[in-house]
Amino acid sequence: MRSQAKLFMNGVCGRSRIDDNEWEYFVDPQENPKFFEHMSEPVKVQFLGKSWAEGPWIVPNKFGPNVRADRHAHNYTTIYYITKGSMTFNDGSGWYYPGDLRWIEPYNEYGPEEAGPDGVEFLLISYGPIDVQWADGDTYTVKE
Repeated sequence: MRSQAKLFMNGVCGRSRIDDNEWEYFVDPQENPKFFEHMSEPVKVQFLGKSWAEGPWIVPNKFGPNVRADRHAHNYTTIYYITKGSMTFNDGSGWYYPGDLRWIEPYNEYGPEEAGPDGVEFLLISYGPIDVQWADGDTYTVKE
């Protein structure tokens, strides 16, 4: 997955646009089918940072209608900013809609996260390199 991020001022400033990037699978469903056993269907994302190793970790996500991802946690504080549709995390915090922001501290399980009937698009922003720790013990670390 390649970002179209542009770097300025000797790499200390960057710029990327969702409209300029391709939507791709978080992991290749053919190469890593076990990852998607935890989801009702594969979802597409983008990466808007400099690199998966260096960040910043800004990852637009696109879930289709009613798509679910099993209970999981991440290794860094994670922020969700809803841009389209609706989503619930099935943790008692209710439904989230465009303009809503949610964050969760590292290693705290939540979910299943679930898109509403029209699907959902959101920015996932992580304080560090992203991994997904499924509740059943499977862990996937994102690598470039």
